[in-house]
Amino acid sequence: MIESQMLKGVIEGVILHIIKNNETYGYEIVEELKRSGFYTMTEGTVYPILTRLTKKGYILGGYKKSEIGPKRKYYYITAKGREYLTDFYENYNELNQAVYKVIEKGNK
Repeated sequence: MIESQMLKGVIEGVILHIIKNNETYGYEIVEELKRSGFYTMTEGTVYPILTRLTKKGYILGGYKKSEIGPKRKYYYITAKGREYLTDFYENYNELNQAVYKVIEKGNK
């Protein structure tokens, strides 16, 4: 299980990546996170992050009619969000490589 402290640095980027691929709504994001191994993610965790991403200008949301039930708020990424996501990919890859080097060095 991924510890919450480790998630704090990456979860915004992961959620943006999900939204980048397809405009989506909160519950669907939670389900995608769980399918991808983020088993502890709940709507109570994801919705505040969506609010934060909206305030930063990385995503926008709008209500759409649902085939079943009430309207849903769908989120989509903005140009500013795409720029942030590009930086996120670079920073994450750099961090991942550095951690891998330390681990590999320690295993020799």
